[in-house]
Amino acid sequence: IYLLLQIGTLGVIDWHRMTNPDDIASTSVASAVLEKTWGKGAADTVTVLILITAFASVFTGLLGGSRVPYDAARERVFFRPYAKLHPKHRFPMLGLATMGVITAVGFLIGRHTDLATLIQLLTTVMVIVQALAQIVALTVLRRRQPALQRPYRMWLYPVPSIVAFVGWCVIYGYADKNSPGRHPIEWSLAWLALGCVAYVLWARFEKVWPFGPKEITEEYLAASAVSDAEPAGA
Repeated sequence: IYLLLQIGTLGVIDWHRMTNPDDIASTSVASAVLEKTWGKGAADTVTVLILITAFASVFTGLLGGSRVPYDAARERVFFRPYAKLHPKHRFPMLGLATMGVITAVGFLIGRHTDLATLIQLLTTVMVIVQALAQIVALTVLRRRQPALQRPYRMWLYPVPSIVAFVGWCVIYGYADKNSPGRHPIEWSLAWLALGCVAYVLWARFEKVWPFGPKEITEEYLAASAVSDAEPAGA
């Protein structure tokens, strides 16, 4: 669907307009497409709907994202103050405040540079902590738990994992070249280093590795065993 959307957009708007910072197509291509096809009224309507959707997305993202450090703190794998809820409305106070600060910082970066810089920085961070980390984690899990029940098989394993890993590394390696002057690789590594510092502080406080014994628990194995032991009609 997304590919068809791009094809339809290029069929209506000359792509050179998207590279012109003075053209509306460079910042709101959907509005430019509708203005050319259905008129300015439709373009203004869609622009308002996009703004409403963006606000709702940020709102739900803040509420949902605040639950991540809350649940982690409740499981004792993050700073304990994040496990507290608002006494009346029952939402994670510190988690929501932290997510709000991070969002505000991102807004300031986009405000004083440009949106492309912010997107590039977030993309490079995502490549490290999501794409590459997930590939490594799944590979380690498969090696450590070869008998673990899996919902589907990966054909030609580990070729798809290797191809995906190499592809993401290439995308990450070209980030600085594709965004000259923005230094997305350096900023992403700085963000990763900040996360490592936060982990070291938490580990020091909780007396876990590297300041204590290394504990590896795989609770999903116990949950799977309980599920398999339940009768079919339970």
